[in-house]
Amino acid sequence: MKDVYLRKSEESLNAAKSCFELEYYNSCINRAYYAMFQAAGAALFREGFRPKSQKIGHDWVQAEFSKVFIWGNKRFSHLKGFLNIVQEVRDIADYSGEYIEKKKAKRTLDKAIIFVEEILKEIRK
Repeated sequence: MKDVYLRKSEESLNAAKSCFELEYYNSCINRAYYAMFQAAGAALFREGFRPKSQKIGHDWVQAEFSKVFIWGNKRFSHLKGFLNIVQEVRDIADYSGEYIEKKKAKRTLDKAIIFVEEILKEIRK
């Protein structure tokens, strides 16, 4: 399952980059968040963590990733807060009347790139 999430993460990140280039900033944010969510899920699966239910929820991924990799073994402590911050921006992009501007999209995409690349590098060691 981790391999599926890795491929999905790479696909979502590439889609986010393409959306940014096309000036689809709200869609860029959406795909950037999902790239991070999928990478975090892949990292958890690699370490043997599974949710209690069949559904892999956002709350579970965020809480477990933080518990295991930020506070636990501190492997990704430098990524603290990235997933939550990007989800907050995604909520604005997806569910509000506010339009995401280029500068905010770029900052958010940059966070997603760092987050996903760090996790992919670690998983592929």
